[in-house]
Amino acid sequence: MQLTAGQLTSYLQQHGLPPLLCIFGDTPLLIDDSLQLLRQYAKQQGVDEREYHRQDANFDWRMLSQPSNNLSLFSNHRLIELELPEGKPGRDGGDALRNYADNPVVDQTLVIIGPKLKGDQLKAKWFMQLQATAPLVEANSPERRQLPRFIAERAQRYQLQLDPEAQQLLADWFEGNLLALDQELQKLALMDLPQPLNRQAISVAAEDQSRFSVFALQEALVAGQLEPALHRLQRLFEDDAEIAILNWMLQREWHKLTRLESAIQQGESLARVYPQLQIWRNQEQAYQQFLRRMQSHHQLPQAADLLRRIELAFKRDSGEKLRTLITHLVCLYCNPAAAHLHAQLCYDSF
Repeated sequence: MQLTAGQLTSYLQQHGLPPLLCIFGDTPLLIDDSLQLLRQYAKQQGVDEREYHRQDANFDWRMLSQPSNNLSLFSNHRLIELELPEGKPGRDGGDALRNYADNPVVDQTLVIIGPKLKGDQLKAKWFMQLQATAPLVEANSPERRQLPRFIAERAQRYQLQLDPEAQQLLADWFEGNLLALDQELQKLALMDLPQPLNRQAISVAAEDQSRFSVFALQEALVAGQLEPALHRLQRLFEDDAEIAILNWMLQREWHKLTRLESAIQQGESLARVYPQLQIWRNQEQAYQQFLRRMQSHHQLPQAADLLRRIELAFKRDSGEKLRTLITHLVCLYCNPAAAHLHAQLCYDSF
């Protein structure tokens, strides 16, 4: 049985704790939602024993089928969470999971957690066996057309009501980053604003919270406003902003530009391409100028190289200074003609 994260509560109320449950998806927020719901329900049923395991080279698959000898006097059931970081249990792990699906341990619920599976992973015998035996929660980010409704439902968790334009604005801002969306909704809930919230109220609230947010930086980049962009970047650095969100935004802008360049070269209608990229009518001219700015100095390849180096510095500790690379890219986006000079002047202050 396939479930969404939002359907898990109803399933548990109707069927109780299953001996085996799978949670796979590409959205950490929804995976965590599902786990929190499951843990809360298990606790309500008197289950206080919980173990967490992460598959690695030393993981002993035999422990899955070993009966518990550690249950307390007040609990006759335990919850075991097993994360497969890459969704690849290997031969021994695959066999162990298939055997467990056929013969689950009576006094426990095993929860398999992993990323969104693709291609051969979906056809693997271990996964097909799990899918046939256990409920499967698909914790994937909603499609773009479903995102406003998802946001409205998410807002209700925090007693927030959003009008359609407000939902659309948040969808524009946070598509692909639901964790940041959830944090924004929590901040809005604490501000005790008149409801339902409209587009203007959310824009003003965001400005009040921090004029130097990642999205404020994005606006400056697109407009080619170098001084405001550097000022906002410096504030983000000072506030220890989440580098993953900043990196995501910088990559997304590059992808937008390369997609627009490809569309123009192939003679596609930009009127159709803009909505696909979440570039709205009031932004079209700014993005046209942004693309011309980068093309006139042939800087898109250099931007791609900087993004690659930022990724290596962030995820693999390549040795290059992450803030220096990000500053250089911000300068490149805003003023390609003098990016190297501007970046050099800013390095020492960052």
